[in-house]
Formats: sequence, structure tokens, C-alpha cells
Amino acid sequence: MPPTIEIFGLSVVRGGSTVLDEPTVGLDPVLRRDLWDFFHELASGGTTLLVSSHVMDEAARCERLLLLRNGAVLADLSPAELLQRTDAPDLDAVFLQLVESGAMS
Repeated sequence: MPPTIEIFGLSVVRGGSTVLDEPTVGLDPVLRRDLWDFFHELASGGTTLLVSSHVMDEAARCERLLLLRNGAVLADLSPAELLQRTDAPDLDAVFLQLVESGAMS
């Protein structure tokens, strides 16, 4: 069995899959940075992390975004691709633009 890591009482199996719901909301900047570094290390090692968050600062740290609104997929792209395709200044503006103009994928 792969080694297991515990984060705030959550077991993460290296090479497996884990769902994280707003994993760093409300934490201080140093701890947030350290956790995101750790999440990226896990992902580089083959662990799949599914991050659920309404906070675009967290979304910007992810490799790929699936933006949803009322159960419909608005976009499924990387943060950089979303910014480029929408010409928006940040991911909050991307989301608002997609909601107001309709979905893109």
C-alpha cells in the first residue's frame, strides 16, 4: 500500500486521489504557501487532487479549472488559458464574464 500522509486529519494516499474543499481558506499566508507547495509536490508525484473552492485565489493555484454555475460547465481550461481567451484581468473577472456571456469550453 502507498504511504499515507495526514493533513488536518485527512489521509492523502500518494498516487491516489483526494478531494480538498477550500483547503487553505482562512489560513495565514505562510501556511497557505507551504500547503500549496505541498499539494504541488503531491501532484508532481502522481497524486490527483480535486480542489473545490469558490475562492479564485485558490483556483489560480490549480493546474486546470472546471468552472461551474448552476450545475452547468462554463469552462474547462487552465487558469492561463482562461485569462488569455477572455482577456480578463483576473479569474474573478473571467468567471463573471463567462456567467454574463454564456459558457465556453
